[in-house]
Formats: sequence, structure tokens, C-alpha cells
Amino acid sequence: MSKIVVFFEIAGFTQQHYDNAVRELEAQGKLRNAERPSHVAFQRDDKWCVVDVWNSEEAFMDFGKNTLGPIFQSLGLNPPQPQIYPAHHFIGSAIEEFMEA
Repeated sequence: MSKIVVFFEIAGFTQQHYDNAVRELEAQGKLRNAERPSHVAFQRDDKWCVVDVWNSEEAFMDFGKNTLGPIFQSLGLNPPQPQIYPAHHFIGSAIEEFMEA
């Protein structure tokens, strides 16, 4: 299995935008995804950044098309396409941790 890193860097996207998308994912029961073993979000200057690790590009594309894209559309958001990189090395953890700032 070839993991990929998906990097979103979105100008004009706010913490409120991110939190609204997360709430919608949670409401749909799709926040946690076995195909996405890692997710982190943070703000850098005026940009909101998200870094995910996915088990495959196909899994990410399916999630983007059928889940995330429609959520962004319903919230009136139009983020740019993410950058996708092949992962060279990934160390996972069996411990689940959900943190809200």
C-alpha cells in the first residue's frame, strides 16, 4: 500500500470555516476515516493549512469527490486543489487522540 500526503494551504479560509466543515463531517459520521490515518490542521499567517496522510490516492479522491467537495460547496467554500505527494516514510500510532484547541 502506498500512502500519500495531502497538503491544503488555503488563503482566506478561517478557523470558523474549518470548524464548520468538521462539524458537518461529524454530523454525517465521516469525520474519522480508516483510510486517513493522520490529520492535522493549523493556521499560518493568513492561510489555513491541513495535512493528511491517506492510505491511497484513490481513497482521498473518493473522499474529496463524494464527501468533502459537497460539504465545501454547501458551506459556500471553494478551496484550491491540494498538493499531493507520495509518502516516503510513515510511523503510525494505535492510540486515537482527538484534540480541539
